[in-house]
Amino acid sequence: MSCASDLTNVILTGVGGQGNVLAARILASVALAEGYEVTVGDVYGITQRGGSVASHVRWIKGNPLPPSVPQHSLDVLLAFEPLEAVRVLKKYGSKETRVIVDDTPVIPIGAQIGRFDYPDPVDIKETLRHLANEVKIIKATSIAKETGNIQVLNMVMLGALCGSGFVPFELRAFENKVESFISKKFLRIDLDALRSGYDFVKAD
Repeated sequence: MSCASDLTNVILTGVGGQGNVLAARILASVALAEGYEVTVGDVYGITQRGGSVASHVRWIKGNPLPPSVPQHSLDVLLAFEPLEAVRVLKKYGSKETRVIVDDTPVIPIGAQIGRFDYPDPVDIKETLRHLANEVKIIKATSIAKETGNIQVLNMVMLGALCGSGFVPFELRAFENKVESFISKKFLRIDLDALRSGYDFVKAD
């Protein structure tokens, strides 16, 4: 954790359309309900859909914090895309950072049309393990697809975060906030995805 035992710096990163901004809002709401002062800040790439998106969530028992995580002060990284995980870790990570990352890459348009190569997934995993204290690789996209709705990827990732023990919040606290953020029409599948991510990490 950060220097102050009650200060936690988390970044949720991915590409536009993966739902990490909503996941950050839910995480922040959980921390707020647990009595912490919470700040949230979003950093977007050139375009929102398909571009980089990183949400900074910080909480502390005390005065509110600036919204951005200081460089090399990241406690936990929740990465919806492997290469984005590397990018964030290089700037904000340290040897104390713990990482949860989906194992499925989202290939940028430039790589798809041959302008540049997307790195080998094995190399990405080795880089993550070199940069971080601990890395948990999650089959979140596969789990989301099994539900029949890839849009619940963010719930799978939140469940994995809870199950990892990297944040001090119980599953029920996340379920309560999901119930307040998600419409009843989609609530059941989102809660199932949350629990699936949680169970995946617990079984690892």
